[in-house]
Amino acid sequence: MSMIVLGKRARFLSIKRYIPLALFFAVLFALFIASTYAAQLGSSLEQFLVKSEKTEIPELKEILSSDQTTRLKGARALAERVGPDEALEIVKDSGLPYTGEGHLAVHQIGFVAYEKYGVDSILHCKDYFLSACYHGAIIEAASDKGFDIIKKMADRCRSFQPRYFQCVHAAGHAINAIWNYDLPKALQTCDGLFEEDTEFPDTLTSCHNGAFMENLFGVHDWGTANKPIRDWLKDDDYFFPCNGFGEKYQKGCWLNQGARIYQMEKGDLAASAQICDTVENSSYRDWCFDNLARQIHPLTESDIGRVWSLCTLLGQNRAEGCVMINAMSYYSVGDRPLGIDVCNTMAPPARSFCLEPVINYLAVDNLIKEQKIELCTRMIGNDVNTCISKIG
Repeated sequence: MSMIVLGKRARFLSIKRYIPLALFFAVLFALFIASTYAAQLGSSLEQFLVKSEKTEIPELKEILSSDQTTRLKGARALAERVGPDEALEIVKDSGLPYTGEGHLAVHQIGFVAYEKYGVDSILHCKDYFLSACYHGAIIEAASDKGFDIIKKMADRCRSFQPRYFQCVHAAGHAINAIWNYDLPKALQTCDGLFEEDTEFPDTLTSCHNGAFMENLFGVHDWGTANKPIRDWLKDDDYFFPCNGFGEKYQKGCWLNQGARIYQMEKGDLAASAQICDTVENSSYRDWCFDNLARQIHPLTESDIGRVWSLCTLLGQNRAEGCVMINAMSYYSVGDRPLGIDVCNTMAPPARSFCLEPVINYLAVDNLIKEQKIELCTRMIGNDVNTCISKIG
């Protein structure tokens, strides 16, 4: 992909190949990477905990415990007492870390949501803690009713496309965990549930993506006594498991393979980029770089300068596409103003291409109109008017 000369339309058409992917994978992936590398630092859970302002909530002592069983009991007790919706907001601000252990604790809120609301439980979840509520609700439902109910639950999310992709993506995670990391069975289950779903593009890929991501990060077997099952990872093959599956599964796989290469290269972005660049198929290569760009978001620590310096490590011809992906990651994970500010650092017409997915997301975002207008006015030049006209 050539992205060297500003102003050439072909360049930006190429960049735009990144944009649809950024919209619905950015939230989950940014959180997964952040949690994974926090865990790799080997720090104990207590190092992550901060004092909560909600000290009057009795369950917080258990939720912030260093003992995982106590933490699970506390999260469940909170959800049973105040309901899943309020419990999610409390836990989000509690200081519980965005790690695998935190994710599993919030599963309990998903379990309670399913017990209380059944198939509609998915509408009471949010993407906090690696979409743990979605995962918990789906796993509980599948355990109760079988895989067919997963499709019914995902259908409840259809009214809002980004949420629908989150639901289907979460289903991929849950399905692989339920199959005890038998990846081929998980992918076949995704096919059976979503292959005929054509309302939104990439619905099936979103489920595949979740299954491959679960295979890589293994959030749902954290803390178990059994040795993790990872038959579909190899330490001597940069392109496995993608090269072990047919064409239908390549997009879902390569949208995770940059992270796998990054793991194998022990966090060396430049070396990882060189490996992505050896991928012969141009689409697979672009997806590899797309995924590699997502490893940068948690490393920037909200420093826009670091976005540019780290993205440059992927190569000058990949830097702007990488910055666009990180801008959308900031916006969708919750730092909306910073996502816009990242785009504002780009020169026209790249800036407008960067803001396009942000504006599309903002138009349907769960904000009042005044808040949307305030965010629009943070943009520069004609993009302000484009944004305001989009939100209506």
